[in-house]
Amino acid sequence: MTTFDDTDFFSDAFTGFGADQAPRRRSGMLTALVLVAAAALVASGMIWVRLAQIPVALPTVDPATTLAVFDHAQRSVDTVAADDLAGSLIDPASTRFLAATADTRYYAGVSRTHLLCVLSLTTGELPTTGCTSTEGGVVDLVIGDELMVVNAGGPAPAAADGWREAGPQVFLKD
Repeated sequence: MTTFDDTDFFSDAFTGFGADQAPRRRSGMLTALVLVAAAALVASGMIWVRLAQIPVALPTVDPATTLAVFDHAQRSVDTVAADDLAGSLIDPASTRFLAATADTRYYAGVSRTHLLCVLSLTTGELPTTGCTSTEGGVVDLVIGDELMVVNAGGPAPAAADGWREAGPQVFLKD
């Protein structure tokens, strides 16, 4: 049997790493350059986040030229309860009644970000809102598979597909 009494495996295996070399000193210029680059990355990240929070300027909706329901002043049938408008960003003074089905009432309105919106109030459910830009005067808004709002004089959806006119520029699907 062989024994290894004289051998110190630890000192042979784990010593001598760079012992012959003096520690290398880093340049002060390199350290400054790395710190400036890190600060620039942090600053550009903060600017990027801030710019992402700024809303994009969209063309202003001119309700009088987009939907015929905006041609008249708001009446009592056009008003919506504040609870139903909460969170929708629709200006309460801009709401107009569009149409109704057995369980849903639809209202048009202009959001505070100048988008044309349709608010759907279904009995027993939370209100839902669909909005679109009217860039170039184009109105094309479909809510679910039930309501469609189109341009004045624009192409109407096909009656063969189940659409019926519920008012000027407003179509409901049976």
